[in-house]
Amino acid sequence: MNILFISWDSDQTNYLENLFIPIFDGIQKKTSYRFQIMQFSWAAPQEVERLRLLAEKAGIGYFHFSVSHRPNAALGSLWTLMRGSREIKKHLEKNEIACLMPRSTLPAWMVLRLGAWLKKRSISVVFDADGFPIQERVDFAGLNPNGFYHRWLRQVERRMVQNAQRVLTRSEKAIVVHQERTGIRQVEKFYPVINGRDPEIFKPDAAGRTAIRNELGISESTCLWLYSGSLGPQYLVPEMLQLFWLAYQKNPDSRFLFLVRNKDFLKDKIPEPLKKRVMVKTVPFECIPDYYAAADLGISLRKAAPSLSGLAPIKIGEYLLAGLPVLLSPGIGDLSDQLATEPACFVYRANPGEFTDWLESTRKLAKADIRKLGERYFGLEQSVAGYIRALEKV
Repeated sequence: MNILFISWDSDQTNYLENLFIPIFDGIQKKTSYRFQIMQFSWAAPQEVERLRLLAEKAGIGYFHFSVSHRPNAALGSLWTLMRGSREIKKHLEKNEIACLMPRSTLPAWMVLRLGAWLKKRSISVVFDADGFPIQERVDFAGLNPNGFYHRWLRQVERRMVQNAQRVLTRSEKAIVVHQERTGIRQVEKFYPVINGRDPEIFKPDAAGRTAIRNELGISESTCLWLYSGSLGPQYLVPEMLQLFWLAYQKNPDSRFLFLVRNKDFLKDKIPEPLKKRVMVKTVPFECIPDYYAAADLGISLRKAAPSLSGLAPIKIGEYLLAGLPVLLSPGIGDLSDQLATEPACFVYRANPGEFTDWLESTRKLAKADIRKLGERYFGLEQSVAGYIRALEKV
C-alpha cells in the first residue's frame, strides 16, 4: 500500500527529519507499505533540497509546494490551500496512492475538499491528529476562541475525525477529548502512537561527553543542565532559570546549556548573575546527540494549559535514551502519569525543595537503566509497531 503523508509547515520545522522520516523508514523495512511526503511550507530552496535528499536516502518520495505570502501571509496561505487540493488530486491521478495521511488541520481541510472524489476511488484517510494545535494557538498564540477562524479550524478538525478511517493521537487523553468533541465512540477508530526516537542516535557516549565538555570548558564533575528545542512563553524559561539558580546555590559547579535555534529570544531573559553560567548554542541536528551525551539533566517544562493533554514532547524521549534524568511538568499527555514514579523523572509541581533533593539523588542512577526507560516509552521500534497496527485493515 502506498501512503501519502501531507504536512503544512513554516520555514524552520525539523520534525520530518527527526521524527517521521525515521518512522516511515522503519515501517517500510518491516512491511509492504511505501511512503511519500507532500510538504507545503515556506522553507528556503536549500532546506527543501536537504529534506528531499534525506527522504530519498530512506526510500521515501518527497514533493514540496511553496506556501505563498503574497499579498500577505493570510491571503497567500488561503490561495495555497485552494491550490493545494488540486495539487493533491493531480498527484493521486499520476501515482497509485491507496491512503492519505494528513497531519493536522490545514492538510486535513485540503483532503476534506476531495472527499467524494476519494471515496469513488476507495482511497482511505488516516488523520494524524498530532497534539491539539488549535488549542495551542488559543493557549499561547492569542487565537480568539470565539472568532471565526477558530470556529472554522474546529469544524475542519471535527469533520476530519468523523470522516477518517483512523485517527492517530499521542495520548489516551487526546482520544477521550476527540470522542467528547465529536460524539464518536468507536474505539477502533483511534490509535495512540509513540513519537519514537532511534536509540542508535540518542545514547550515552563517554568519549563524546568528554569532547563536548572540553569544548564547553567545563570539567567532568560539572552538573550540566540541558534544554533543547523551541522557545516561547509556554516553555517557562524564567522558571527553568529560577530552579537553576536555586540548585546553583547548593552546587556552584553547575552550568546550563540551551540548544535552540532562536538565540535572540534569550537575550534579555538570562539574569546578570547567571550570564557566565548559562550557555546558548545552535548546532546542526546531527550534532545534538553529542551534547545530550555531555549533559546530566534534561528539561521539559511546559506552562499548564488545556492543549498539554494531547502532547508527547520528543525531547523527553531523546533525554532518556541518552541516559539523562528528566525534569517535566504535570499534565503533559499521558507521560507525567506514566513517568511520575520513575526515579529518573521528576514531575515539578512548584516544589523546588523536593526537586533539588531529587536532583542530588540522580547522581546514583545508572545511565543504562535510564536508557531502558527511554526505550520502553520512546523507542523507534515501539513507534513503528504502533503505526503498523494502526494502518492494518485501513
